[in-house]
Formats: sequence, C-alpha cells, structure tokens
Amino acid sequence: MDGVTDASFRTLVSDLGGLGASCTEFVRISIQPLPRKVLRASLGQLSETVPTAIQMMAPGAQHIAETIACAEDLGAAWVDINFGCPAKRVFNRCAGSALLEWPDTMAEIIQAARSGTSLPVTAKIRAGIADADTLDDILDAVCEAGAGMVALHARVRNQAYSMEARWDWIAQAAERCHAYGVPLVGNGGIECAADIQRMREQTNCDGVMVGRAALRNPWIFAEAAGLPTPTKQEAIAFIERYYYASGECLNAVPALGRIKQMVKVYNAGNCLTDNQRQQILREQDAEKLLRLLQQIAEEP
Repeated sequence: MDGVTDASFRTLVSDLGGLGASCTEFVRISIQPLPRKVLRASLGQLSETVPTAIQMMAPGAQHIAETIACAEDLGAAWVDINFGCPAKRVFNRCAGSALLEWPDTMAEIIQAARSGTSLPVTAKIRAGIADADTLDDILDAVCEAGAGMVALHARVRNQAYSMEARWDWIAQAAERCHAYGVPLVGNGGIECAADIQRMREQTNCDGVMVGRAALRNPWIFAEAAGLPTPTKQEAIAFIERYYYASGECLNAVPALGRIKQMVKVYNAGNCLTDNQRQQILREQDAEKLLRLLQQIAEEP
C-alpha cells in the first residue's frame, strides 16, 4: 500500500485495537543496500503491542542480506518480500509481480534474505501475471526456499484491482502451503469486518491481510475483534489526527494530499455525505479544511 500505510497511519490504526500485525510500505533495493535512515523512516515509531514487518522489493538477490541485517537491528519483527505489486513502474523494472514469471529468482531472493537475518522471512504474491496456471509452481518455489509464511493476493497482475478476488485460489494456496507446514494468509476482496471471518471459513487460510479496506474504515480490525464501531465524531477525529501525524512525517502540503486520498473512499462511522466529501476534496487550505471537519462533527 505505497503512499497509504505509512508509519503515521499504521500507528493510528494500531491504537484502535484488533490489529494483529502490520507491514511497512515497500522499500525498493536496486543498486546498493538501503541506507539506515531510509529503513528507520519506513519503520517509524514501532508499536510495543503490534509487530511490524519491513516490506522489501528487489529485482534480484543482490544487497538483500545487508539491507535486512540493518532492518533487524532497527527492530523489524520480520521481513516481507513483495512479489505482488502490479504497478507498471515496478513491473517494468523486473520487480514486484514481474518476478512471478521466474519462481527460481523468487526462491533465490528469499534464500538471500534468510542468510542476512535470524528473523522470519515471508513472501507476498499474486496468483500469477496473466492467469493462475503457475500458482502451484510459485508456491512450491517460495515454500521450498524457506518462506515462513505466504500471503496471497487473490488476483492476477494484469487485472490489478479490476477483477473480483478469487477466494478459491486462496483455498488452493492454503492447501499447498499447509503441505509444507507453511501458514497462508489470504488477501483481496475484503470490504467489511464480516468478510475477514468469512474468508477464513471459506478458504481455510491462517490469517487475513487487509489493505485498501482499512483506508475506507480504519476500525475494520477492531470491529472484526468485536469492538464497537466508531461514532461520527470519532471517525472525524481520526481524519484530524491523521492530518497532524502526516504533517509531522511530511509537511502541510503532502499531509493535505494524504487526507484527500483517504476521504475519497473513507466511510468510517458513515460520517461523510457525498456533498461533504466533495467540499473536503475541493478545499486547498489546511486550516479551512480542519474547520470544515469540526463543523461536520458538530452537525446532528
């Protein structure tokens, strides 16, 4: 979730309860090991109760071990290798989901990652590039390479997010991974808290990863754990807290952009009407936007 699950957002969601673990946005390794300051910024202020993985992406095994050793030193709970990103700029550089075509290279990356750390190394994948015909081969490669867990986004790369998530692929992957003794986490098609339990029941997956739905409703994990849904006032207050937290990490202009990115889909507490949403998206002044949010919170 590049540009979404930054350290400030993860911290705020963790505070709401129900979240078992989190991953950073991906950091990309290219021509050299990543500097310590990049990894520290990505991890942010680590939670004492919610373990956070450093998520990495690379076209090959070079520089993986050195980067991961540094991430472990900074407190990452585990290392997640991203083989699922469908973005064109990533795919065209032979990283992310592009590597689904070369399971042997995926295995080499996982093995190199394991050589640089005592932490678990996990793999995030999609079901394939154009189809899921090689899904079993991909799963075999990452499990045999020593992945401690596999997370499957149940779509193929070429469909990005336009196709309906295929939970039957998650069930297939769970059966395959369990034969190796490897847990399988399902991802894709989660719209509300009830879907989390429904996926587990239908696919026999060991856990559920939630991405975009958490931006729409940051309370989704809390609700899945049986905690109360937010009030309108609580939902509006979260937007305000996210603005200030983003501003501390970035500055006022990018922070305003993050708020608008959230508001486009935000539906926590049913706090925004379509007209209010458009008012927020049109506002260019941060102080006026915050006053508008306070007005909305005070409305009956």
